[in-house]
Amino acid sequence: MSLYSEFIGELQGQFKDFGYGWSKSKENSCNWMLHWLQGGAGVDVGGTAYLVKQAAAKGCDITYFDYFPPSDPAIEKFVAADMSAFAEHFAARSLDFITTRHTLEHSLNPLFQLWQYNRCLKDDGLLVVVVPQHTKGWVWFYSHFNCLPQENWLMLFHRAGFAVEEANAGSWWSKNPDYIEYRFVLRVESRTLRLDNPFGDSTSD
Repeated sequence: MSLYSEFIGELQGQFKDFGYGWSKSKENSCNWMLHWLQGGAGVDVGGTAYLVKQAAAKGCDITYFDYFPPSDPAIEKFVAADMSAFAEHFAARSLDFITTRHTLEHSLNPLFQLWQYNRCLKDDGLLVVVVPQHTKGWVWFYSHFNCLPQENWLMLFHRAGFAVEEANAGSWWSKNPDYIEYRFVLRVESRTLRLDNPFGDSTSD
């Protein structure tokens, strides 16, 4: 067993069923994401059943992708795998869109994750990302490893080769002011990693 496999085993041994519920505000959040989908083949990473079914109803050929198979029997097209292996399941430049709602913050390596999404999207493909805001409560949530400030997300998107078409925020539980999410719509701009600072290097040796 490799050290990484040992690490993953220890990590998975502490996972627990958090019992996520559903709400009208979560539905509204998904509807904002669905607004950007105009058909074609795509994947929802993180397995939001409502989003997948509504996208299919819009005519999208969508695959449910999550670590566990969907509990909803109406969803027949799925991949049950860790998101770190995403690009092993989809050909390069094969997808019209990828949606990922409250999932990227769980990634152990978000730059690698975004690089995979870039690789699998078509030249005019769309990546729609929703993540929780950067607060102490969400940073310390037990399965969050990269709950980042908005500027950090923008940096990662740029370095992974994406251009930001829209960035805003909304609520996924209107009764609680802590339940604010960042929302991003991204398009492929570069097929290579970009470690440059697009605003100019303000540092000195």
